[in-house]
Amino acid sequence: MIDPTARCPQWLINRIVNSGGSISFYKYMDLVLNDPENGFYSTGKLNIGKDGDFCTSPSLSNDFARLLAIQVVDWLLDLEKSGIDSELFSIVEIGPGEGTLSRDLIVAVAEISPALISKIELILVELNVGMRRRQEKVVNSLDGVNYRWSNIEDLILSPVTGVVIANEVLDAFPVERLVFSDNKVFRQGVSLKKTNNEYFLEFIDLKPTSEIIKFLQESDSLLKIEFPPKDICDRWVTEWHCDLPSWFGKLSKVLINGSLLVVDYAMESKRYYNAMRKDGTLFSYRNHVASPNVLKDAGLCDLTAHLCIESTINYALFNGWKFLGETRQGQALLALGLSNFLYSLQNTCNNDLSAALNRRESLLRLVDPMGLGDFRWLAFQKDNCDDLILGNRFLEEPIS
Repeated sequence: MIDPTARCPQWLINRIVNSGGSISFYKYMDLVLNDPENGFYSTGKLNIGKDGDFCTSPSLSNDFARLLAIQVVDWLLDLEKSGIDSELFSIVEIGPGEGTLSRDLIVAVAEISPALISKIELILVELNVGMRRRQEKVVNSLDGVNYRWSNIEDLILSPVTGVVIANEVLDAFPVERLVFSDNKVFRQGVSLKKTNNEYFLEFIDLKPTSEIIKFLQESDSLLKIEFPPKDICDRWVTEWHCDLPSWFGKLSKVLINGSLLVVDYAMESKRYYNAMRKDGTLFSYRNHVASPNVLKDAGLCDLTAHLCIESTINYALFNGWKFLGETRQGQALLALGLSNFLYSLQNTCNNDLSAALNRRESLLRLVDPMGLGDFRWLAFQKDNCDDLILGNRFLEEPIS
């Protein structure tokens, strides 16, 4: 039965027809998000914030950046104290969104450790032209700071020392969707269905690739669980972030010495690949409405899929990274001093009460276990020396 909401736009009809009438879901997700002329990200249709498609931690206020900066400064000072020879220490943000986190992070670093600013270079890695234009308007307001845009390939040619941040980026990587049915595994695909002179999108089953077969063969060591789980229903669907191995591999060549922080939707493999989670973790987001209908409004909404913590860590380890630890965002921000921020609001003057209440609401949203507070922070280290020790304040006991 055709889903009447899954109308296919003309540009996507052309892409699918030119591909032989069907494409993998991986290709579909890549097109609707990153197609240069029509993708949700590449054209700048994405709108982040309270009045946009969804909120991110940096979009609520600058407090997220101010707390994160405490950890970033610790890492940069650790690098400086280690005696590593580097003309500049780099703060690299992968997928900078609106550019607010990069801007607010630099401002916060300058407040915490003014002497560091002259030794820092901000590098923004953004593939989509539409998003970069918006970032430029935000970051260009920074004075006295070295900053530039780059891509992974150029950074591999001229690797850096410092801190790499990927905040809410990996969940938007295109994923392979696996369908288990009749004791067989299929690669989910997307094809066209014509009804009454209109084209609609529908799912189809495709033959699994050799890469998918390899993932299934390696699943025991990657996931630390039985996969697929017992007692799954017929047509049990899940996701695989197939680009993570190469992403960690490339980043390992970008960073000579320093840390990588991944902040994203993530869950343990036993929750991710659970018999009860029969439709996977994939959702679309538009105007603050989440929907499991990922074929609706192609190119006009965001698509995201959670990370599997165990496989993410293992892919990093396979590519030369050291795993430093992981925790939920709520715990990380409390360890970095969020309670002190809340306590400071007690001294707010009456004429600033409205602003104080808004700030309090934003701070609480950052640690809400039903929302942003459940994001996972995963930290990794890359080094080419034996004595580099990076402190991880965000993994310590919360400050009361």
